[in-house]
Amino acid sequence: MSETGSAPSNEAKGDERRIAVSWGRASGAVTPAGSRRRLRTAIVCIAAIAAVVAGDASAQVWPGKPVHLLVPFPPGALTDVLARLVADKLGPRLGQPVIVDYKPGAGGSVGAKFVANSPADGYTVLIASHPGFTTAPALSKDAGFDPVRDFAPVTGLVKFSMVLAVPASVPANSMQEFIAYAKARPGKLNYGTPGIGMPHHLAMELLIQTAGTALVHVPYKGGALATQDLIAGRVQVMFGTWALFGPHVKAGKIRAIGASGVTRMSQAPDIPTIAEQGFPGFDVWSWTGLLAPAGTPPAVVARLAEESQAIMALPEIREHVLKLGMELIPAKFPAAFTEQVKADVALWGKIIRDANIKPE
Repeated sequence: MSETGSAPSNEAKGDERRIAVSWGRASGAVTPAGSRRRLRTAIVCIAAIAAVVAGDASAQVWPGKPVHLLVPFPPGALTDVLARLVADKLGPRLGQPVIVDYKPGAGGSVGAKFVANSPADGYTVLIASHPGFTTAPALSKDAGFDPVRDFAPVTGLVKFSMVLAVPASVPANSMQEFIAYAKARPGKLNYGTPGIGMPHHLAMELLIQTAGTALVHVPYKGGALATQDLIAGRVQVMFGTWALFGPHVKAGKIRAIGASGVTRMSQAPDIPTIAEQGFPGFDVWSWTGLLAPAGTPPAVVARLAEESQAIMALPEIREHVLKLGMELIPAKFPAAFTEQVKADVALWGKIIRDANIKPE
């Protein structure tokens, strides 16, 4: 019976048999029910192909309007400085303005959530930094985004490692001497950080877990205050950027005993890495990169990556980046950068859980 309750016409029956026979040549099935299922499958396949073609076509004409580069921090932060460097050069290369927008809050999570929920069309891009971006879900139950599921990583831009420093009052000139000094005083040495969950905090927790020592965490509201207490000897060890620590090291107020990256810093090549001082594999550095919403056409992601890396390779950009205390990341196009994001989410999520780190 038809949907109206009447018997199908002879013409309709003939059409149904022709459809069944047509599909039956390929599948061997000639039942009306089977033919209808296969017809529906064919329609779905055709629709999927059409969607891919449409996506490719939209990628070919991208960008057709201004691109928004979203900074998840207030204006003036290092991320903002880098975003403006990229935007100024990227706009002319794309043939459309690149507008820097701001959505600060919750350590960058407000902006990241906004981009995660934006249309996946290549017109809204996030400039994010590790570890804040990659550790947000582990540090907060309501971060509102998943760094792996909700984003299409574009490319890394810059990175920076840190130095481990002690005040003049601590008799240690190397990692081995400091670890021996700390193990002889379990739970009696303080380490300072600019705040809970900051790169400095996570790097120290990894060192504590790796070296098997015990130190007391003293979080501050910012790196400047923590550094003042390091110089005064009220905290006995601390990770910090070379931009912050460098002048004090040169003045002899604090002593740098190790660099956190697996390679030495170009700004301070005389400081040996922690890895080469008996802790192989210790490699802690922060990165800043570009990410688009998940589902952004691969051709658009690839174009963004290619143009961004070309900008970072410009001599004037490289010089500016070095002055900011950072280094260029060797070209990390979408595939490599995606693996970097996944690896950082897994590694630092485990460290946060093992150390039972809770947000402030």
